Amino acid sequence: MYKLLATIIILLFAQAAHAEWTSVNKVDDFTDKQVRYAAFSDADHRIQLSHEGKAVWMFITRKKIGTFEPNGLIEMRVDKNETMVVDPEKSKRLAELLGKPTFQWEPATVGFLLWHGSEEEGCGYVGQLLQGQELKVRYQTNSLERDTFSANLAGAKQSIINGLGLTKCGQ
Repeated sequence: MYKLLATIIILLFAQAAHAEWTSVNKVDDFTDKQVRYAAFSDADHRIQLSHEGKAVWMFITRKKIGTFEPNGLIEMRVDKNETMVVDPEKSKRLAELLGKPTFQWEPATVGFLLWHGSEEEGCGYVGQLLQGQELKVRYQTNSLERDTFSANLAGAKQSIINGLGLTKCGQ
């Protein structure tokens, strides 16, 4: 009995240790452009925060079987802050007004505009990620079902600062 309990505890710690934030800062081999991003990964999901132009995008990838609902809502909440809702339909209308994309969908990945990227105008949602302890995400997998996961933000601050090349936010 003790061996089984010890094995379960070790496996849980190993899985928790696997789920962490990292940052990437490299030069692309084919374009010679600087590539920077911060990423969180666990057994079922991956989150990537990256600059696309001047704006910051969030990409969420589902690793397990199933897909994102193409027009399904994505809800995010850092700690007890207000829930941020990403509505693909509203994002499409905003994209028409702005003349540039604000939402991308693939069966296993969604990407959306998270923050304007100008530190002089405030840190926006990235500021919540830098100060928070936990990010919770809920999304639709079809018109009737949702999936939820959370990402521990403890230790994420430096990875996000490095991955996005921030000079004011989080300092």
